[in-house]
Amino acid sequence: MKILAVLALLLGVLAILSPAASHRDASAPAARSVALNYAIFRNAAFLYAQTHKPNGAVSQAVLELPPEWHALRAWSARVEGGRCYVYGPASAEEIAAVRELFQGSFAVGRAENARLTPDGIVPLPAFIPAGNLTSVIEVN
Repeated sequence: MKILAVLALLLGVLAILSPAASHRDASAPAARSVALNYAIFRNAAFLYAQTHKPNGAVSQAVLELPPEWHALRAWSARVEGGRCYVYGPASAEEIAAVRELFQGSFAVGRAENARLTPDGIVPLPAFIPAGNLTSVIEVN
């Protein structure tokens, strides 16, 4: 019985030290960095859209972003039909990190079949590529 306990302990240590485990641990901070980077861009875009009520693409140059901020992905913002869409390419881990940052908001998710997932209720325009991290807000 002691041999089985020692074997289980050694297998646990090997699992922790394996390259796959270290890769997962290393990707979590990177995903959180992308999530925070997106959140800063998203909030600036939503603030601009609410204040200026533009129509069409919103240039990064007009957004009030911190001077040291640099996009980690090709984030885009566009206002169409009374809604502001902020979107860009992101991995599944990065999308999960953004959803966690925004506490599971239904206004944040992944573009799939012209719908915002995970709930699939919010329709998305064709200009948002499938698989993109996407946020939507009404612009009044």
